[in-house]
Amino acid sequence: MNGAELVIDFLIRKGVKKAFGYPGGPVIILYEAIYKYEFPHVLTRHEQGAVHAAEGYAKVSGQPGVCLATSGPGATNLVTGLADAYLDSVPVLAITGAVARESIGTDAFQEADITGVTQPITKYNYLVMDPEELLPILEEAWTLTTEGRPGPVLVNIPKDILSMTIELSQIKSSSYARHRPPKIKTQALSDKVYAALARSRRPLLLAGGGCVISEGGTDDLLRFVDGLGIPVATTLMGKGAIPEDHPLFLGILGMHGTPQANTALGNCDLLLAVGSRFSDRIIGDFKSYNPDGKRQIIHVDIDPAEIGKNVKADLGIEDDAAGFFEAMLAVRPEIDYSADWSAWKQELDRKKQEYQAVKNAMYEPSRPLTPQFVVHQVANALKGQNPVVVTDVGQHQQFVAQHYPVESPRSFITSGGLGTMGFGLPAAIGASAAAPDRTTLLFAGDGGFQMTIQELGVLAKLRLPLKIFIMDNCCLGMVRQWQELFFDRHYSQTILDNNPDFVMIAEAYGLPAGTACDGESLKEQINHALAAEGPYIVHCLINPDENVFPMIPAGKMPQDLIMPGMGD
Repeated sequence: MNGAELVIDFLIRKGVKKAFGYPGGPVIILYEAIYKYEFPHVLTRHEQGAVHAAEGYAKVSGQPGVCLATSGPGATNLVTGLADAYLDSVPVLAITGAVARESIGTDAFQEADITGVTQPITKYNYLVMDPEELLPILEEAWTLTTEGRPGPVLVNIPKDILSMTIELSQIKSSSYARHRPPKIKTQALSDKVYAALARSRRPLLLAGGGCVISEGGTDDLLRFVDGLGIPVATTLMGKGAIPEDHPLFLGILGMHGTPQANTALGNCDLLLAVGSRFSDRIIGDFKSYNPDGKRQIIHVDIDPAEIGKNVKADLGIEDDAAGFFEAMLAVRPEIDYSADWSAWKQELDRKKQEYQAVKNAMYEPSRPLTPQFVVHQVANALKGQNPVVVTDVGQHQQFVAQHYPVESPRSFITSGGLGTMGFGLPAAIGASAAAPDRTTLLFAGDGGFQMTIQELGVLAKLRLPLKIFIMDNCCLGMVRQWQELFFDRHYSQTILDNNPDFVMIAEAYGLPAGTACDGESLKEQINHALAAEGPYIVHCLINPDENVFPMIPAGKMPQDLIMPGMGD
């Protein structure tokens, strides 16, 4: 077979059920192989749409998402999505075309050094220069996407290698050892973890995105929490790791976290962080968080480079989240820790009840609509149905994180580390493609939605059960909020006063849609959306003055939390 056929045969053998891509000159032969093998490929309307769709697919399925692009501008259009996947630890295999080997370095038409460009934002990348190494490289790249800390890997293949016949008998069987197995340390250090828990009077378990990514990690996390009676909070990426109605769950912590979770973060004497990289949105000021070292910090992560990188750890444990909890449960001593934590938990429960009363007051209908009310109404309408919940980036993202109780792991899909506007629509398409038997919800702002709006063409073709709620406040809401709070209301270039009629755009693509402007019309539109077998778009007219609270200003600490009504 030729190189292109070898690539497609490889993907089929790996069980790839969907790949997302966009053709071009150097990969015409690859798309010929897709045609020949009837390979399940989704034609997106932009390469950025392809990589975000691959991310959404991977986040829901746990399997590597695959995206394809031609060389030059096709490959460079993947960069944002690869950086997004890299920061959020999403397994993505990107296969790109390159100019012929003899033309590399000559500034040939559509030549770009995509391996050089993406080196800092991929786990590893390859430029295939020997046809006999194509299959071994693909095998290793596939392994690398999911081994250890998941992430994106790129394989760049010159078009002459895609075209040439490759004798399978000549393929090299060896693979490059670009990776090392993690040095699992939980078993050797479990006694120290339990000793720290025994000394603690105000412990907090912080569950990061690694707890969701890790296969089986959430089951053992729940057993660990129930067995010890330890309060637990999650990061934005850890949302869904524990049932949100669990009595010990405090909510999300960080910049837009709950008061009870941030109180716990600021006042705990022991912080057990599992699968979290301690970003600046969690710890506003790294140097001020534990200056005297009296708070004990235990950091568990599959990636040793993250341990102690931002916050110094008293005890660092290199392990997968599932492996850590499994090992800890296997040696758990017969000690009742929770008796010493009762006053602490009562304090956090009071905070939790106070904040719930504040939230309940946000769920009143109004005209124009508030985002809290929209999210709450949609969540109530789908309660018990376990939908996949996807967001774009901005104010609406945080409103969904605060007010939508997702019902299972891998059901909250968002762009965390990179905060990529335009992520939502293509990622929701990929997520829905991975779970077509479930309803997928997309909450998107009017700004981010317009960045990848062309992917409505893909949705119209696939007819996926994706329900879209456009939160239209006629502005770039999160930036506008910062301008209001910290820049004397200088709304520089954040007001979108010429937004299109999103319903007419949807109808132009042949998609059903409607508008919601108050409580009654929202209820009606939610009913229409859920009754539709395929996609449906609801254009929600949102109060442009609504801000996301609670909020900790950038660089500040948990005690600097701004609550609703304090923004002025």
